[in-house]
Amino acid sequence: MTGEVSERIKQFTDFLSEVRKLYSFSLDGMHKEEKRLQDFLHAIEFETSAKERSKICTKLHKSRLERRRYKDIVEELEEIVRFCDNPQNKKVLDQLPQLLGRVRKVERYHRERQYIPRVKEE
Repeated sequence: MTGEVSERIKQFTDFLSEVRKLYSFSLDGMHKEEKRLQDFLHAIEFETSAKERSKICTKLHKSRLERRRYKDIVEELEEIVRFCDNPQNKKVLDQLPQLLGRVRKVERYHRERQYIPRVKEE
């Protein structure tokens, strides 16, 4: 095993934290684009100029692509977030920072330990 064990635990906890942030950000973005859809539809409904409707439709198309990008991220991360929110799993995941601290303490001990001979050679 290369690298310190504590570093791997830290990477895992950082990954879970990053997943939660990205999931929340993407979910908000997806909802924002869904609201924007209604704005575009109303703008198209009330626009009398075909040229302006065409411009609005282009914006609508770009908005839908953006929504799809957010939705794909949400779908990919949703199972991880659900796993983390499960009460049984949450209990274990909440204990990871304490585990990380204990492992780091042992690693520090191993790096700094010195052997002091008990019997002096003459």
